[in-house]
Amino acid sequence: MDSAPLDRMQLRLETIYEVDLADRVVDFLITDPDVACVLDTSVNARQSREKLLVQEDGDDLRVGLYLDRDVVDRLQRDDPSRGLHNENLDTFCLAMEGVSHFLYVAYNAKYERAVSLMELELQAEVDKYVCIASLLNEQGQGYKDRRLRTWLFEDVSYDKELDAHQLYRYQQANSYAARYCEWLSCQYPDRRRNCDMLNELRRFYRKTQGQKMHRISHACRPSYPR
Repeated sequence: MDSAPLDRMQLRLETIYEVDLADRVVDFLITDPDVACVLDTSVNARQSREKLLVQEDGDDLRVGLYLDRDVVDRLQRDDPSRGLHNENLDTFCLAMEGVSHFLYVAYNAKYERAVSLMELELQAEVDKYVCIASLLNEQGQGYKDRRLRTWLFEDVSYDKELDAHQLYRYQQANSYAARYCEWLSCQYPDRRRNCDMLNELRRFYRKTQGQKMHRISHACRPSYPR
């Protein structure tokens, strides 16, 4: 299996957030749905094309990332890092969400800090926005930031199998991420001079859930109704 697309996703996130981990996501990748089903011990487990599998055993943390085989195959056939477009954007976002979850859990485990599901989802939403924007800039495509935020945060639907608590968590993560990414867009409009934005992103990445939500609530007020 060609692991290069997932490796490049992890490297992109590590570069943006100035994180360096020895663990590589491809070494924890699972593509067999039956294996993922056995390992998934979460409450209200459901079928999904992407899920981070986490098991705690005393002080040990066991992690695996399940990605549907079709998602991995699509990445290999049409690697977004070589060219991101409408046909591979969904695949990129799905895989990036999994890589984001893996990296965030691994980074925080390194410092023995617990991570909530809300944190995972909020950070993944921000990661998708930042990585898509940086990819499109690198590829010289030129993109409409407002259109990207609309696609990521407004034109969304949720799995009907989510219970009320899970749905609320996803909606909250979406809402907070939308406000933060809009603020980033307004605060740092010139992406060619992005050192200040990188410093902001790196500080944000290292905050706790409460600190992130406080940052968004007090500094990143939306300029349009949601």
